Amino acid sequence: MSDSQRPDVIVIGAGSAGCVLADRLSSRGLSVLVLEAGPDITIGETPTGIDGKSFFAALEEPGRRWPDLVAQRVVGQERREYARGRGVGGSSTVNAMIGLWGEVEDYDSWERDFGCTGWSWRDVEPYFRRIEIPLTQADVGAPSRIGAALFEVCRTEGWLWHRGPYPLGAVGCDVGPAMLTRNQDGHRVSAADIYLNRARQRPQVQVVCDVLVDRVAIENDQAVGVVLADGTFIAAAEVVVAAGAIHSPAILLRSKIDRPGVGQGLQDHPSAPLTIALAESCSPHELAVTTLARFTSGFEPADLQLLPIDHLGQSSEGYGLLSVALMLTRSRGHIALASSDPLVDPVVSFNLLSDERDIEALSVGVEVARHLLESPSLKRVASEVFIDDVGTPLSALGNSAHEIATWLKSRTGDYVHAAGTCAMGDLANEKAVVDMVGRVYGVKNLRVCDASIFPMLPRANTHFPVMMAAELIADRWLQPE
Repeated sequence: MSDSQRPDVIVIGAGSAGCVLADRLSSRGLSVLVLEAGPDITIGETPTGIDGKSFFAALEEPGRRWPDLVAQRVVGQERREYARGRGVGGSSTVNAMIGLWGEVEDYDSWERDFGCTGWSWRDVEPYFRRIEIPLTQADVGAPSRIGAALFEVCRTEGWLWHRGPYPLGAVGCDVGPAMLTRNQDGHRVSAADIYLNRARQRPQVQVVCDVLVDRVAIENDQAVGVVLADGTFIAAAEVVVAAGAIHSPAILLRSKIDRPGVGQGLQDHPSAPLTIALAESCSPHELAVTTLARFTSGFEPADLQLLPIDHLGQSSEGYGLLSVALMLTRSRGHIALASSDPLVDPVVSFNLLSDERDIEALSVGVEVARHLLESPSLKRVASEVFIDDVGTPLSALGNSAHEIATWLKSRTGDYVHAAGTCAMGDLANEKAVVDMVGRVYGVKNLRVCDASIFPMLPRANTHFPVMMAAELIADRWLQPE
């Protein structure tokens, strides 16, 4: 595609969704211009940190995360860094590589409770199966690793073998080697590696990196292109915003999209961290995540996850983590513009644990983790377990609901699974921003496609659900209005 041609589609963002869209749309003959705020990756020259085993090393690669983005997780907590992927591949180049689909009820609820016709489990399952990113089973590692010890004790207590990316359903609980987005040689495979690299071989595809989009240019309620941060206007027949659940709503807000739901409904999976001083250090260059456990609080199926992290990277050698995460959350936050300047990141407030039901369910997960940490398998691995960054032992955490809730409100973090800020739904629902194929209500030729359109987070790490959504929307792209 020459610089003088107006593309059929501008895709803002080369993350998991943007890469899929660029490939699928261009394969149907559409000309596509991909605009990415971060750096490129030349085919065959993937940075060592991204290509390696540890996602901590990937996060340290220059330019691969938004440097100034901060967020408040729980009301009363300080704002601190929120690690979002930046550059081609987006968060798929820096995440922990876990592949999960979510539960059948997640997507049936989208259709039943949020009016997302065509997004039931029956509708979305074929698109999960269409995803081309490979999944390979991790090795849980030596018995001295947290993941291996957790696997051992859970299996001893009757937890079933991990079902891979598939729904847990009524099984109750499972544990086992994590399914990771790696090839058979153990190298990370990002969305860019499969989808964008293939798309780039087509003459009608152009990828431009290190450019920041300010806003969508709108004339007479119709998108006509985009305006970059330096004021450059680029025309297009259609624009799709795929900048992620933090930056996509920010672009819409700067574009004066006035749907009340823009920037609202912010969600993430709350995570309670238990820091483990390792009896035997683990190399920071090895896989940090090898094992995954899913279980129920008793309130909802498959609503809790245990994620053992065998090491915390080079900066925290000798320590690991056991995260207890709530995968079905009811709390909602929001993002707001701090400035009309696109160089200034938005104000991000997750409002985690604002719904008491989330505290109750996550508290059950903490109790399960405490029980497991008393097992010989995990005691062999952990010389100490701490509930904060200043060395307070787990034994200091009280047993009452109030004490656990107080600790959760002070220490709960996130899974970096932001979603919900441009939610999909029926036009009659004022909280809905886009329709069932990502088209923004009230503006022609403008779509959103990333985790921001999820009306509710699925019970899964978000990489595969995002790619599923992009596969589905690309397939239905030419659906008549």
